[in-house]
Amino acid sequence: MKKIRSDLKTLLELVLSEYPPVKRTQADPVQFPRWFFEQGRPSEEIEAVAAYAAMLAYGSAAQFIKKIEQTMVSCDRNFLRLISRPPADFAWPAYRLSTANEIGMFATAMGRVISKHGSLKNVFMSGFKPDNCIKTGLKALQKAIYDEVKTAHGEVPRGVRHLLPDPAAGGCAKRWHMFLRWLVRPEDGVDLGIWPEVSPALLLIPLDRHISRIARNLGLTSRNADDWKTAEEIAAKLREFSPDDPIKYDFALCHLGIAGECTHGKDQSLCRRCLLSPVCRASKS
Repeated sequence: MKKIRSDLKTLLELVLSEYPPVKRTQADPVQFPRWFFEQGRPSEEIEAVAAYAAMLAYGSAAQFIKKIEQTMVSCDRNFLRLISRPPADFAWPAYRLSTANEIGMFATAMGRVISKHGSLKNVFMSGFKPDNCIKTGLKALQKAIYDEVKTAHGEVPRGVRHLLPDPAAGGCAKRWHMFLRWLVRPEDGVDLGIWPEVSPALLLIPLDRHISRIARNLGLTSRNADDWKTAEEIAAKLREFSPDDPIKYDFALCHLGIAGECTHGKDQSLCRRCLLSPVCRASKS
């Protein structure tokens, strides 16, 4: 077992070096907060862009990136001004389970939270318990935005609820973990490191079906459900390899699937080329 663990760590590090995340940001929603970060925009605006991009990041990457880009172009990349003082005729995009009006409700609720509390980070930190986990901080932030929608509109429509999954409900909360990863992990050309008060050691893997299948094939989890506990279990195993920064492997693993490099054993010719095949259960080579 120790030999397998040692090999897996070595191969994960090799994947990171062979698939450098910085080269793939243009295929990832992190490109949006990254642009604001590189332009030296205020941290509260970077946070808001990160939350907007993360919560729309489901389904087809090409499609949600198009929708996020549409918003940024339409507001001339003045996103904080847009959500703080939205023009009545602003054309919010509709996307899959959320109407244009519902996406506008979500975004402008973030604007009101920032106006009241100074930043999204302030709200997160009000619930964050660093000796426990990041769930309480995420719950505080989700509730603050949710409550703003309810106060303004009397109810929270289904399309808004989908954009604001409850971290306390037990689901994997992938988009919340992606949002946190961007803001918490140290600046490395991809992630931004603008929330240094939160330790990267506490981060959980942004879990989706692709990552969970890879994790099972690599022996990082024995659970079948794609939920919060599975994300915790995978992060705990990755913490054995990198105690201070377990989620550094996330981007490379995620993009093996996005780039079509991993079919979970369906295409054994790809498996034979995959760097992880020596320790992957899906590989028959």
